[in-house]
Amino acid sequence: MDNRDDLKQEIEKRLHDFRFFALKGKENETGDRFLLPWIYSHLFGTGKQTKSDIKRAGKEIKEFFNDKELLEIQRDAGDIWLDAIGKHLQDSALVYIKVSKADPSFGRKLLGLVRMSDQEKDNKIFNDIYGGMITLFLKMPDLPYREAMIRSLDESFLTVYPERQGDVDQWLETLPDDSMRAIFRR
Repeated sequence: MDNRDDLKQEIEKRLHDFRFFALKGKENETGDRFLLPWIYSHLFGTGKQTKSDIKRAGKEIKEFFNDKELLEIQRDAGDIWLDAIGKHLQDSALVYIKVSKADPSFGRKLLGLVRMSDQEKDNKIFNDIYGGMITLFLKMPDLPYREAMIRSLDESFLTVYPERQGDVDQWLETLPDDSMRAIFRR
């Protein structure tokens, strides 16, 4: 039992050290590598989602998860890997959504000249998450950690916006088949 607990602690420390890195020129500030998959999925998911967009998003996200250091941690983690990576995906998705909500420049339109109302910004975040990022993941069945990433976005969105549960449930009903809805474990 102690060996398993020690392994969990070691893997958590290594994942934490991989995830957070010192920012050059900014004392006591860190960057978060685990925001990259969310940024890529937002970048490629909120547009038309052409075949090339989907392919490029998959390439970038797979490249992130194929980082040598991350693969070494995965190898050493063994059967605790999915739980360990899942916690970081969940936390980073929550950070991503909270940052989007708090960022004043995220809620701009017309070339950044007009500020969106809070309701418009919240609707944009909903549409970006469900109509963009999650929809993109649903179109990439071979994406590593696809289901964990979908659940992380969904659960994080509902943590930040619990009042939008009805909107999320309506969106889920638009999915073309039960296997897609099953990913959300509702």
